[in-house]
Amino acid sequence: MVFDALAFIFGPFFTINLWVFHFTYGKFSLYALCNFMMDVVFSYVFNPMFQKIGHYKLKKFNSTTLFCISFSLALLNYGFQKLMERTNSSDSI
Repeated sequence: MVFDALAFIFGPFFTINLWVFHFTYGKFSLYALCNFMMDVVFSYVFNPMFQKIGHYKLKKFNSTTLFCISFSLALLNYGFQKLMERTNSSDSI
């Protein structure tokens, strides 16, 4: 059970978010759009497929909840990165 949770957390969500952030750095609207599309595909296409083949089973979430959480976390990640950049740039002055 713990392995399944770790595979889910550090698997698709983490990887998708990092790559989208890497390729769209500095362009928030493009970042939000790419994350929106990737989260829709993951939540409504891949998530049911992974559950069907038995890779994992979401007990308290449905696809819409998964999408909302994933997209919200992606936006929080972007905001956190901007906050860290602002903090580090003011420290170096």
